[in-house]
Amino acid sequence: MTTKQIEALKASLSSNADVTTTALKFTESIAQVIESGASEEALEEKLSTSWNILISLAAQTDHGSQDPIVEFVKAVRKQKAGGSDRTVTIWGSEVRLWEDMPLLGAGMRSAWNRAPDSGSEDDFSIPEWTNLNAFAARLTASSPAIPTFDYSLYAIWTMRSAFEDETADAAAVEAAKMWFLYAGDVIERLSREGKSFDGPIAKGGQRFGGKAWRGFCEERLAVWKARLGREGY
Repeated sequence: MTTKQIEALKASLSSNADVTTTALKFTESIAQVIESGASEEALEEKLSTSWNILISLAAQTDHGSQDPIVEFVKAVRKQKAGGSDRTVTIWGSEVRLWEDMPLLGAGMRSAWNRAPDSGSEDDFSIPEWTNLNAFAARLTASSPAIPTFDYSLYAIWTMRSAFEDETADAAAVEAAKMWFLYAGDVIERLSREGKSFDGPIAKGGQRFGGKAWRGFCEERLAVWKARLGREGY
């Protein structure tokens, strides 16, 4: 991934170019890898590189100006229209190249390991972390219609760091606000429905270790809202 590639995508999205055209141009190199008959590993590398460019751009873009990026992601996925989607093998499983957007989720998961002060080699700054959470929240807001964009688990991870641990994480607090700003309706609905996850991946934070939380619930939502209120949100 290079700064030049990120800037090229940024320039395209800032221009008056049709978003569908920009999406086709962005994915052209992916299609070329497939047409060349390259290995599964080569396709995985190309997809990962492409999504990392997108994720980096989202982190660098103020959350209030991310509409073009979100529309771009939707345009990439819509390339399945007209029967142009194809099945590829990623990590040993067959997936639909555009509708499933393979490895975008893996890229987002890797990005979550780069929270501010997490000790990674390239931690995000607090503004970048805020922007990235906003991007994930914006995608999640579309998830009722596009399940591929469901990053609601990431909301729980951010809320847990912000509101459930013994010491509040300032960066997580700012990021948590983005989830309510851009995906508040989805969070409310998932809490009413009690959406849960397997295992301890969505367990409560340090202050709520005795709770049987495994995902969203109205009790947990009330905790988040109370803490948000104390933060003046």
